[in-house]
Amino acid sequence: MAVTARKRSEPTAEGGVGRFLREVFDELRKVVWPTWGELYRYTLVVIFTVIVLGIFIGGTDYLLSETARRFLYPAGH
Repeated sequence: MAVTARKRSEPTAEGGVGRFLREVFDELRKVVWPTWGELYRYTLVVIFTVIVLGIFIGGTDYLLSETARRFLYPAGH
């Protein structure tokens, strides 16, 4: 039993770029944008999270490198 490939129908460019941009603006009008207060709070949350994760990753890296330096590469050998 042979399997034949079906040809996909290509979308047509009815309206072109103008229609596309009009639809984009229509969709952007539907978006619920955050208020300035929400934006400020969300920005602080992101900055705080990045700082906490940076400290965690940096501290973990430091501890692992010190452990490796002391046990795997002891001084004097």
